[in-house]
Amino acid sequence: MQIKYVFPFLLAGLIMIGAWIGFSRYTTKQELQSTYSSIPSIMLTSTDGDSVNLKTEGDSVPSVLIYFNSTCPICQSEAELIERTFKADTLPRFLWVSSESVEEVKNFAAHYSLDSLDTHRFYSDTLFRLASAFRLTGVPATFVYDAEGNLLDYTLGAVSMSDLTLSIQKAHDRSR
Repeated sequence: MQIKYVFPFLLAGLIMIGAWIGFSRYTTKQELQSTYSSIPSIMLTSTDGDSVNLKTEGDSVPSVLIYFNSTCPICQSEAELIERTFKADTLPRFLWVSSESVEEVKNFAAHYSLDSLDTHRFYSDTLFRLASAFRLTGVPATFVYDAEGNLLDYTLGAVSMSDLTLSIQKAHDRSR
């Protein structure tokens, strides 16, 4: 007789747990979007050895910020795809940031022939300023910003070129 009363309590418990998980995921996503809302004002080292402010580098043009590591297979694959897909000068500025040394970043850029493209810029962040500002725990991470520096889209992990193309198109449409 008591068993028929257990089922409604179990069902209510499962519904409450599901609602809590859904709310938790929603608030985490909102919090991350707030964290990534604009390119951070942090100092990095360019491949020329100059100290640059990342926010200034992404100002006034649509920008794609990519946090990468030269030994990451996903990052290597994305670099190949980006080099093949986005060559035109009318595209956004690609800001590549790695926690590796300037020399390792230079070698990565040269290996994928991205250092010869005017739209691609590479930076070393050995003090993990970007990872700290964005609370990143892995690579790759890709963020697309419009010309006003507003976040349009982000991907933690591998990004598909079709999704990146759509985000870049949205950034260009907003800049007109």
